[in-house]
Amino acid sequence: MRSIRPLEQPTPPPGGGTITAIQVQKKDQERCSLYLDNAFAFGIHMNLVADHGLKKGMQLDEETCRTLLAGDQYYKAMKRCADYLAYRPRSSSEIRQRLHELQVTEAVAEQVMDRLSGLGYLNDERFAEQWAASRQRSKGFGPRRLEMELIQKGISPDMARGVVAQVCTQEEVADQLATQLSKAQHRYRHEGDARKQEQKIIGFLSRRGFEAGEIREALRQRRS
Repeated sequence: MRSIRPLEQPTPPPGGGTITAIQVQKKDQERCSLYLDNAFAFGIHMNLVADHGLKKGMQLDEETCRTLLAGDQYYKAMKRCADYLAYRPRSSSEIRQRLHELQVTEAVAEQVMDRLSGLGYLNDERFAEQWAASRQRSKGFGPRRLEMELIQKGISPDMARGVVAQVCTQEEVADQLATQLSKAQHRYRHEGDARKQEQKIIGFLSRRGFEAGEIREALRQRRS
């Protein structure tokens, strides 16, 4: 599993200094580089420049620099979480875990969670529906496997159970089970011992989230 790089925690210049330049960064035009006493001090989000009325010639003491850097943690965390969400939808638990890995303060974590929720990016029920439908369609997983995956992603057992029941109709489960049974029979077609072959097939289908009773009934119908 790839380790997550925590957010950098710049150290403010001892004693602060006088702003001699504010430059928009080339790689990220939402961020500005602050120069104090003709030397690069640190970078912050452009909103902080506007919010604090920063301009050339302004004197910043060390405490003000710390305040700016603390405020910038929110914008850095928001960007990292937005990038994380761009890959695929995430549960609230996954975002909280990512914020923990970024090593932000609890206050910043709550601020980010509130903002993402307000923007509509965090909705656990919608996430669960999308995840279950996608995994059923692409992987052919049964209800038990889908519930387990959702719970592992921080979805409550009750919500996971309800969503899976909604996504997986009896007809769809039966169709998926028949498809996965054919795959299992093909996979273990060279097993000479019929009893061992059946055990392997049952194990394969069980791992994919189908109930033992459903599996045995499907096997019985396939043999008849």
